[in-house]
Amino acid sequence: VDDSGPIFDKEPEQKVQTNDHYDVFFIENVHSEQSESIHKTYLIEQNALNVIIESVDMNYDSEQIDQIDEDADLAKKRELLAFLIEKLKCEIDESKNHNTLLEASNKVLVEKLKSELEDFKNTNKSLKEANNKLTEENDLLYADFKKSKAELKHRDSIEYASEM
Repeated sequence: VDDSGPIFDKEPEQKVQTNDHYDVFFIENVHSEQSESIHKTYLIEQNALNVIIESVDMNYDSEQIDQIDEDADLAKKRELLAFLIEKLKCEIDESKNHNTLLEASNKVLVEKLKSELEDFKNTNKSLKEANNKLTEENDLLYADFKKSKAELKHRDSIEYASEM
């Protein structure tokens, strides 16, 4: 029943020396899964501006902290990479959709161009046929003109001869 009182009324388990700059605390391992380094004594320098914790096992702790920081950085980088990959996938899908739309639009334009080209060929063919007919008609008219001119020349010469 002696243990029923508050814990701060008990005497410390280990007496330690203190001075004006340091308070020394002893940390007892309560949980069996904690490492042995928990039993180490930590010096805490008290200063108005900051508190520096020093440990007998500081190298191990700083390596462990560095590893945790590296793991956290890697996790953040993985998250960022996953986000960027997802964003790239979305951009690729958008590009594919845009390309599909452009290909469909190009097919429509190619078909329209083929149709217009066919219309142009038909119009050109019709114009060539009309031009050929006009050339034939022109040739006939020119032949008639030469004939008429020759007849006129012949008449003029007959009339001229009869006048004499």
